[in-house]
Amino acid sequence: MIRKSPVILRIVEALASGGQSGQAILQRNFPKGHTLIGQGDATANVFVIRSGIVKCFITEDNGKEYVLEFQGEGEVLGEMEALCRMPGMCTAKVISAVRVYQIDKPSFMSLLAKEGDLNQAMLELLAMRLARTGMRASRQQLYSLDHSLEQLLAVLEAEKVPVTKQDLADYLGISLRSLNRLLKGRSG
Repeated sequence: MIRKSPVILRIVEALASGGQSGQAILQRNFPKGHTLIGQGDATANVFVIRSGIVKCFITEDNGKEYVLEFQGEGEVLGEMEALCRMPGMCTAKVISAVRVYQIDKPSFMSLLAKEGDLNQAMLELLAMRLARTGMRASRQQLYSLDHSLEQLLAVLEAEKVPVTKQDLADYLGISLRSLNRLLKGRSG
């Protein structure tokens, strides 16, 4: 549920503290509710989460949101936009105060070219995201919503994730009304 990438975090921390990156890697803090990346907006930076949680979601033309993932420590935001030279693919919104490493896009691309460990870790991260997307799609097709909700609630409880009912509905790709019916059916 909450994605973490400790390897990338260790690499970026080493680069930031080693002075190898000059002033390219900055530490920043953002409060709950802050939007790091806006869907369709031009992006100037790549972010590596040091602590806290960010919700990544797509807003459809009808105004409905679909939560892609909740990102935690070491996860990277804005890398696809940097690699593909495109505007924000989704919105990345802070749901619990975060500390991030902020890297401007040109510096990020330079670090990828120079730092083999970072490059390899990013390739692995992107491959894992693709694999998880495929697995999530198959689970949504093969299992009932009730089963998916039960698994999701167990993970959220174990990880103490601060999400709303609307976040749950958006993650499952259902309406809030449908979620409430499922929750009522579990308790009744």
